[in-house]
Amino acid sequence: MGVNRADDRGGPLPDLKKGWNMHSEVISRSFDYTISQPMWVHPLGETTVRESFGVPVLPPAQDWQEFNPRAYLQEYYSDLGGENSALLRFFVDAYKVIPHNSSLLDFGGGPTIYPLIGAANKVKEIHLYDYLQANLTEVLQWLRRKKVAFNWQPFVSATLELEKGRPCTPSDVAEREEQIRKRITRLSRCDARLDPPLHGPVQKYDVVVSNFCAESATDDRQQWRTFMRNITSLLRPGGKFIISALKGAHSYSVGHKIFPAVSINETDLAWGLITAGCKPESIDIRSVPADRPSRYYEGLMLAVAEKR
Repeated sequence: MGVNRADDRGGPLPDLKKGWNMHSEVISRSFDYTISQPMWVHPLGETTVRESFGVPVLPPAQDWQEFNPRAYLQEYYSDLGGENSALLRFFVDAYKVIPHNSSLLDFGGGPTIYPLIGAANKVKEIHLYDYLQANLTEVLQWLRRKKVAFNWQPFVSATLELEKGRPCTPSDVAEREEQIRKRITRLSRCDARLDPPLHGPVQKYDVVVSNFCAESATDDRQQWRTFMRNITSLLRPGGKFIISALKGAHSYSVGHKIFPAVSINETDLAWGLITAGCKPESIDIRSVPADRPSRYYEGLMLAVAEKR
């Protein structure tokens, strides 16, 4: 997929067709929970919504404190539709190639734990960082088995069935949930604008997972590239970067609010990974179409890459 256009800094983009692979798919621990930094207020201004999506134009959120974690979970994770099924299959495949006893960072994972289901039986330790205190609080409720916590059991069950190739039992699900809880040893704040982007102790990880983070926190392409570089800076050389991103999005909805997104496609993502320090030949990207017309984006891009 060679291109002739220049990047945002005026330099030519490389011919990527030999450098990466792209294919489409239909579809009881103590936690480092220190939230010491102020919330980042993002001046969104007017958000463009493409009329072709056929969705109502919602009032823009004025700052990130308006992000409602439970509304987000209900909107995007209340069922195992095409998008979520593809995500779980992607993670099962991605974790097959990571070494046992790896260290894993989930960067900007929001109020979710689904990316960690398939990792729990491969890694020795998981650190989970997010920008918003409300998202970390939502995860903490699940870790502490609170009755009000979001129910991730359908996602755990589906992941186990993909791993084992057979139906799983309720005891299988309960065992994996406890395994995830044991692996998560740190919850804390992050900010992708910073270098390094973590608050608290900073280390290099064997695996960094980042889902709907860099492209879903800004509508500025250059800032998105900065976010990508700062996130991948947390990988050791040869470490695996596992990322999912919105395709062709100018925004996304959470309840009655909309939040910013930068519109990127597979070529943009590949170029972003390369400029963030990933090996071109290691990049593999899957594309999944949006599973309902009410989405503000065209689909999902799921990628694995290796740090130089």
